[in-house]
Amino acid sequence: MVDRTAPPQGEPRPALRQWLQLIVVLAGTFLVELDLFIVNVALQPIRADLGATVTEMELVVSGYTLAFGLVLVTGGRLGDLFSYRRLFVIGVTAFSAASLACALAWAPGALITFRVLQGVAAGLMLPQTLSIIQIEFSGRYRAMAFGVFGAVTGIATIIGQTFGGLLITLDIAGLSWRTVFLINLPFGLAAVLGSLMLLPRDRKDERPSLDLIGVLLLTVTLLFVIAPLIFGGGEHGRPALLALMVLAVFGGWAFTYWENRTKRRNGLPLADPELVRHRKFRAGAGLSLTFVAGNTGLFFLVSLHFQGPLGFSPLKAGLVFTPLALFFGIASLVAPRIQPRVGHHVLTIGYVVNVLGTVALLAAALHYGEDLPEAAVIASFAAIGFGEGLGLTPLINIVLTGVPKRDAGSASGVLETGIQIGSALGPALLGTVYAAAHSFVWGLGVNLALAVLALAFVPMLSPSRGGEVPERSEEARTPTAASAG
Repeated sequence: MVDRTAPPQGEPRPALRQWLQLIVVLAGTFLVELDLFIVNVALQPIRADLGATVTEMELVVSGYTLAFGLVLVTGGRLGDLFSYRRLFVIGVTAFSAASLACALAWAPGALITFRVLQGVAAGLMLPQTLSIIQIEFSGRYRAMAFGVFGAVTGIATIIGQTFGGLLITLDIAGLSWRTVFLINLPFGLAAVLGSLMLLPRDRKDERPSLDLIGVLLLTVTLLFVIAPLIFGGGEHGRPALLALMVLAVFGGWAFTYWENRTKRRNGLPLADPELVRHRKFRAGAGLSLTFVAGNTGLFFLVSLHFQGPLGFSPLKAGLVFTPLALFFGIASLVAPRIQPRVGHHVLTIGYVVNVLGTVALLAAALHYGEDLPEAAVIASFAAIGFGEGLGLTPLINIVLTGVPKRDAGSASGVLETGIQIGSALGPALLGTVYAAAHSFVWGLGVNLALAVLALAFVPMLSPSRGGEVPERSEEARTPTAASAG
C-alpha cells in the first residue's frame, strides 16, 4: 500500500528557512491583492473628501489595475535576469512608499498618480513570489506552497472589501479612507526586512540582455487590450474601441513574430513562445482569464447593487462577503488533500460547485427581486466561495509544473497577466450589462456564462496523446537554468 502522506523517495523536505521565505513573499502577495479590492468600499468617502468626479474615481481603481497588468510579464523577466530577491525587495519597497503617498494625497490627480505607481510596484513584486515558490519547493511541497499562495490571494481579494468597510467605519484618528492605504505600511515593512534576511541570493551566472523591443510591443498590445476594458468607450467611444481592438490584434501578431525571431537567433525572448505550445499552459491562461473574470465581476456587481439600490453601508456591503471568504479558506485547505486522488479534476469540482452557487443566487434574485433574503445570499456565497477555493488554489501549481526554471518569472508573469485581464474584463462586462439593463439578474447571467465557459478549458489540462513533457526533461533542455541559493 502506498503511503500518500509520505513524500516520494528522494523528494527533499523543505527546511524551516524555506517556509519562512514563503511567509515573507506571501506578505507581499497579500498587499497586492488586498489593494485591488479594498479601495472599492472607500470610493464614496474619497469622492466626498477630495471632491472627485465619477471619472476620477474610476481612475483611482483602474489606474492601479492597468499599470499592474502592463508590468507583470516584464517584471517576471526582470526577476529571471537580475534576481528574484532584488526585484521583490524593490517592488515591495516601492509599493509601501506609494501606499504612504496615496494616504497623503491632497487631490484626485495626486491619488490617481500614486495608485499607478502602486500598480507598477505590484507588477514588479508579484511574479517574483511565484518564481521563488517554484524554485525553492518541489513535488507535493510545491503543491502545498502554491496552495497557500492561492489561499492568500483569494482571501485577500475577498476580505479586502470587508476590512476596508470596517476601517472606514471605525474612522481611526479621523483618517477615514486614508487608513485603507496606511494599513499597507506594517505589512510592507515586515516584508522588506524579512526578504533581506531570508530570501535566497540567486546569482545569475549568465545574464542576457532584456528584450526591450519585446517589452515595448507587449506593453502597447496589453494597453490596447486592457484600457478599453477598464475605461470603457464613453459616449462617443465605440469607434475608438474598435480601432484599439484592431491594433491589439496587430500588436499581438507583431509581438509573437518578434519573440519567435528572438528565439531563433538564440536570444532570450520576453515570453518564451514555447509556453503557448503547452496545452496545459494554454488551458491555465484561459481558465485564469474566464474564471477570474466571472468572480471579480461578481464582487463588483454585488458591491454596486448592494450599496446602490439596496442602500447597504460600506461595512455591511463588505460583510456580505464573509461566508464567501470563510468557505474559500476551507476549500483552500481541502484542495491539496484531494488533489493527489483526483488530479486536475479538483479544478473541475471547484468550477461545478461555483456554477451551482451562481445558479442558486440567480434563482433567488429572480424569485425575490430586491427583497433577497440574507439566507439565500449566505448559502449561495458559501457555495461560490468553496468553488473558488477548489478552482483557484491548485491552479497555478498545476499550470506551472513543467515550466523550465529559467522561464519561471516570465511564465508567472504571463499567467498573472491573464488573471489581471480577467480582473478588468469581469467588472467591465458585468458593469456594462448592469448599467444598460438596470438589472442585478442580467449581471448575474453574464457571471454564470463566464463560470460555465471556464469549464470548457478543463479538458485541455489532460495530457495529450503524445503526453506532456516532464519537468525534468524541460530543465535538462535548459542548461542555463537559474538556480537559487
